[in-house]
Amino acid sequence: MAGQWPVVSNPKGLATRFPQQLELDPYEKYQGTWLDFHENPLFAEQVKKGLLPPVEQRLPADPLVVLPYGEIGRYGGTLRGIALAYESGTAEILSWRQTNLVRFNDDARTIVPNVAKAWKWDEDYAGITFFLRKGHRWSDGAPFTADDVVFWFNDIIMNREIHPEVPAPWGDLDAKIEKIDAATVKWTFNKPYTTLLYYLGGVGSYYAPYAPMHFLKAFHSSYNPKANETAVKKGFKNWTQLFRQYWSKWTDSVVRRPAGLRVPTLESHILNEEPTPASRKFIANPYYFKVDTAGNQLPYIDYHHERFLKRKEWAGEIINGNVDQKSQNLPLDLYPELKKSQKNGNFIVQLPQTGAGPAIIFNKTHKDPVLREIFLDARFNHAMSLAINRDELNQKLFLGLCKPRQALPQNTRFITRADKKFMAGYAPDRANALLDGMGLKRGGNGIRIRKDGLPLGITWEYTLQYVWSHEFPKLVAGYWRDIGIQVDLKEVTTGETRKKQQNNTLDITSEWMSPFEPTLFATPETFMPPYATVHPIMGRPWMEWKNSHGVSGIQPPEWVLGLWELGRDFVSTIPGTDWYDAVGREIVRINLENLTIIGTLGEVPLVTIVSTRLANTPAWKINSFYYGYAYPYRADQWYFK
Repeated sequence: MAGQWPVVSNPKGLATRFPQQLELDPYEKYQGTWLDFHENPLFAEQVKKGLLPPVEQRLPADPLVVLPYGEIGRYGGTLRGIALAYESGTAEILSWRQTNLVRFNDDARTIVPNVAKAWKWDEDYAGITFFLRKGHRWSDGAPFTADDVVFWFNDIIMNREIHPEVPAPWGDLDAKIEKIDAATVKWTFNKPYTTLLYYLGGVGSYYAPYAPMHFLKAFHSSYNPKANETAVKKGFKNWTQLFRQYWSKWTDSVVRRPAGLRVPTLESHILNEEPTPASRKFIANPYYFKVDTAGNQLPYIDYHHERFLKRKEWAGEIINGNVDQKSQNLPLDLYPELKKSQKNGNFIVQLPQTGAGPAIIFNKTHKDPVLREIFLDARFNHAMSLAINRDELNQKLFLGLCKPRQALPQNTRFITRADKKFMAGYAPDRANALLDGMGLKRGGNGIRIRKDGLPLGITWEYTLQYVWSHEFPKLVAGYWRDIGIQVDLKEVTTGETRKKQQNNTLDITSEWMSPFEPTLFATPETFMPPYATVHPIMGRPWMEWKNSHGVSGIQPPEWVLGLWELGRDFVSTIPGTDWYDAVGREIVRINLENLTIIGTLGEVPLVTIVSTRLANTPAWKINSFYYGYAYPYRADQWYFK
């Protein structure tokens, strides 16, 4: 009977070391008997024909046992989602299926095992040993072992042809990974790296620290002497271009193309149809490593279906019952309409916190030396912040649900009320005085004049993914026009934005989201140049200078060098200590003083819709990219009623 099994809402006296899950051995001791494993009917015919082994042979020797939120689920159904386009707002749907060594629990604080069964820190926190699950298999049935972790690091991350610069965070740490045995790997660093688990569970959850060696080595020059020759014959420039068809730090990139059909994964669902410009579809992974407390292999839901639609179509699709879960990039102005329609549309609306509202970052490494000098002047950034009428933005575009705030990390104890309010009041007279003090006098048409005699004009190429609505840049541009700054607006795609960031050709960027405390601790580069974890948002020439040891790029100002030094310290601190708080406060102080990131609103909720057909879905507490959207809420145990 379904009611006999422990679930989160009724654990039946089952005590677990980690919330909502435990390993097989202690669970069987609790039960007093072996746990029988059960097959998803989706795979029954393949098992019958001998095309798949039975479920007990597909699971690891020690599968992870998870407690469903409310009840043991039922198999079947298609989980339907929508996004803007490939590489544009797809992180949430990726979060339905993603895996990593560890993850955050839904309290947004506790790190729990996942792909890794356990871990053990060295006494000095400069080394950590991960224990993998014996018998774990990739989605094609091949063994997943320590070799796949070592291959990912030594042959991909540290390969200079694939990565001319060692990707963050590994370079500054002089990281090394060694195989102890088939199910054990040891990571070592040149200093304490206390934040590693927060990184892997949070923003780093998107970047799996392992890769299918048995599949990828055919495309790698270290293992296949003809890899380059083969790649050139196929029309690629070299072997690394072909290799990147099958591997990407951002795992979602691989399954945007037909090549993704071939690539093994550990995720709960695997690509099972050739992607089209309109959609892609995934099927349950027959080798997924989790079971529920009744012994049923997860996931319960058979398929994921992701469609790509223009944002103006989203509300209609949701209201008509064609979307099962959606939050990423849903603008707050849709809330009244969705709230009114939720009963007839068979969905519920939640408003969990997502962080800060749209942010504005001027390009302080601009190729135009005059604009670069202006943007580097703290007075300019303070003025542009003071010119923004945040109360009006809040009422007109955010339903009055937010607070005028600077863009600062959320739920962070070392950030004060004064920090949040810094230069966040509406004070156009003060803004004008600051610009006058810079010598930026107004011309006859009211537009200020640069020192080279040209009008001070700025082009704001925005993407809806990060400004939320067309009205946001229009309103802000109007505020700035009132203080003598000409702003030309142009909508571009997220992909175009990232290319321009790479080429350092933007005047303004808004592709930034305020991190939460655990994710700031894990990735302080989100709050210092390049202000990103995947794509460099601002300061690429500074990073080039840093990575080339001064040979190329632009030497950054002292405050940037200071931030980098603080970031190196921060990841070695221990949360709650005086040292941790002191380093965090200094990072905040430098950012506010220079106001590289101009915030608009804080305590912003993210409209989150969940179909009433879905069960085992919780109340979202936080819904943010920095926690992997739905990742802490365990979509693998959702099911359809």
